[in-house]
Amino acid sequence: MSKPNLNKLLQQKAELEARIQQTKNREAMEERKRDTRRKILAGAYVIKLADNDLKKLGKELISAGMLEPRDYALFGVENDSSDFGFNGLSLD
Repeated sequence: MSKPNLNKLLQQKAELEARIQQTKNREAMEERKRDTRRKILAGAYVIKLADNDLKKLGKELISAGMLEPRDYALFGVENDSSDFGFNGLSLD
């Protein structure tokens, strides 16, 4: 195989690999968007189940170990909250 043909093939290979990587990146980005949308919708549903009582929901999230102290203010919960009983929301 001559040198120009080899170089041409190597260039085509590099271009194909770049296109493959771009496609993988695009698919991963789309999946992240779908995952974010699922989380937003699920969160809206949980807030609705809590009758829009964000403080109550925040306390339950703390009890479940799902809320970090830096996020307490998002739910209007005091940062020194240490003993919250988990009542659990009914998803029925």
